[in-house]
Amino acid sequence: MATVNLDASIRTGTGKGVARKIRRNGLVPATIYAGGNEATLITINPLELTLAFQRTGDPNTLVDIKADDGTEKSCLVKEVQRHPVSGDIRHVDFYNVDPNKEIVVNVPVRTKGRAIGIQMGGALRLIVRTLAIRCLPANIPSQIEIDVTDLDIGKFIRVSNLEAGENYEFVFKSDFNVVTVVKKRG
Repeated sequence: MATVNLDASIRTGTGKGVARKIRRNGLVPATIYAGGNEATLITINPLELTLAFQRTGDPNTLVDIKADDGTEKSCLVKEVQRHPVSGDIRHVDFYNVDPNKEIVVNVPVRTKGRAIGIQMGGALRLIVRTLAIRCLPANIPSQIEIDVTDLDIGKFIRVSNLEAGENYEFVFKSDFNVVTVVKKRG
């Protein structure tokens, strides 16, 4: 798993006026939430964050935030708020994670192989685009690959049929379909 290093400055003010001043200076207000503890208010450079995630291409990349007061925190991006027209980053929420405790995250699903049903005129349908997994923060996979080569028309691959990796397990309350091959209309 890739880790991104990010420098930040601690901020004390809150509210619209403070946020506008921060954005006017080319920075973005951000908050680090730490389960039950008081949130840490910071400012970050949005260009550094954007470039880091473009390099990794993974929404579950760990971000090591080094604040100007000397503290370091390992975080996941919880939410990014963007301007509705320009798409500029307006605010970022981070979630502080303990490297020794398991967490639950959603990981993108990708298919590999060419299904038998497609060769017979069917169409592959990915029903679920992400799956919830439980693992240590350092073991988060960038994607979950599902081999669909044996999938025929009208057949499904259910989450209970998937083999979890050695470092993670799937989290689900009830079994559900992940991918199928359907008959084409017409």
